[in-house]
Amino acid sequence: MIKPKPILIVSGILVLLGIAITAYQSQITSENLSNQQNTIGIGTQMIVTKEMNPDNNQKGVYSIQITDFKNDDNVKATIIDPTGTPIITKSITKSPIQETFKISTSGNYTLQIENHGQGDIQVLGIIGYYPHDIELADISGFIALIIGLSGLAVGMMYLIRNRARS
Repeated sequence: MIKPKPILIVSGILVLLGIAITAYQSQITSENLSNQQNTIGIGTQMIVTKEMNPDNNQKGVYSIQITDFKNDDNVKATIIDPTGTPIITKSITKSPIQETFKISTSGNYTLQIENHGQGDIQVLGIIGYYPHDIELADISGFIALIIGLSGLAVGMMYLIRNRARS
C-alpha cells in the first residue's frame, strides 16, 4: 500500500517552489525596466527614460502597447541614446511591439512615443535591460509547478483509493 501523505507533502513543496521561482523571475525582470502608461493627445508625445550601463548588459529592449490599436493610427517611436542621437526610429504598425537595441554608452536612454494620428490613444511604453539568463528560472519554475501539481493529483488518487479500501 502506497502512503499518499509523503507524495502530497513533496508535491506541495514543489508547487510552492515553482511559485517562488516564478515570483523571483518576475521581480528580476520588472526591476530592470522602466514603464509609463498615458493617454497621448493628437500631436503630442510621451517620454520614458531609463539609466543604463553597457557594463551591466549590452542589450536593451523597448516595448509599446496601444489599447484599441487601429490601422489608421499614426504612431512613431524613437529610441534616443545618452548623447541625444536617435538610434532607432520606427512607425508603429501593430500592437504590442517589442524590439531590442544595443546599449553602447552609459547614461539615460529615452523612449519617445509620438501620436500623429486622428485621435487620442492609450499607450504603455517600456524601456530597459533585456533580461538575460532568465530562461532557466522561467523553465525551472514551470517544471516545478507541473511536477508538483501532477504529484498532488497522484497523491489524491492514492488517498481516495486507500480510504475506499478501508
